[in-house]
Amino acid sequence: MIPFQPSKPLQLVLVGANGRMGQAIQHAASKVERITMICALDEITKTVRNADVVVDFSSDLGARRAVEIATTLNAALLVGTTGLSEKTLAAIQNASQKISTIKISNSSLGIAILTRLTSVATTILGSQASITIQETHHTRKKDSPSGTALALAEAVRASGGEITNTNIHSVREGDVVGDHCVTFAMDNEILSLQHRAMSRDLFAVGALRIADWLRHQPVGMHTAEQWLSDLLLKANKS
Repeated sequence: MIPFQPSKPLQLVLVGANGRMGQAIQHAASKVERITMICALDEITKTVRNADVVVDFSSDLGARRAVEIATTLNAALLVGTTGLSEKTLAAIQNASQKISTIKISNSSLGIAILTRLTSVATTILGSQASITIQETHHTRKKDSPSGTALALAEAVRASGGEITNTNIHSVREGDVVGDHCVTFAMDNEILSLQHRAMSRDLFAVGALRIADWLRHQPVGMHTAEQWLSDLLLKANKS
């Protein structure tokens, strides 16, 4: 795991604390001295008066509560819940007009890199390749295809490629944390770009890194692509 320390003390409110991701985030945050979990909850309480970032990994209703908490506290908002309703998506979009906001389908740095590579490969190969996406998750995952698979498909389309929902394949088996593969099939070769999550810890650390980055961003809707670009910029300067 890439070492992580926030740029300055980071105060978080966590919505969805009892879920698998919520527990992983609390565990990861407990190992970082400069991160304080002000409150881990699923609804607003009067005891919460300020925070840097509200982090949500809960449910459709929980995400709307997170929007309310973040706008009330004037804190940045990170929504990692997938399979959201149009009502909740609209609430998140409206919040981005008041606070720094990001909605991510996956908080892994590796997935951010995979998405960038998918865009590059699509731009270069264009119509030469038949593109498919396969994602595998544990049997308890509710949404299908995964939010990450849908985001990868959007990256393909945004880069001039074509992919239909019939070319996005979902598998639910065992306790698989998350496996995504984008395949470019051509006449004489096949290119496969794959990311395999071995532990939820990587998503937890990724969420903390994004939260630290997000609090420094201006009001508006931000993306994991912007986060990755900033990381690349810093890496090139070092």
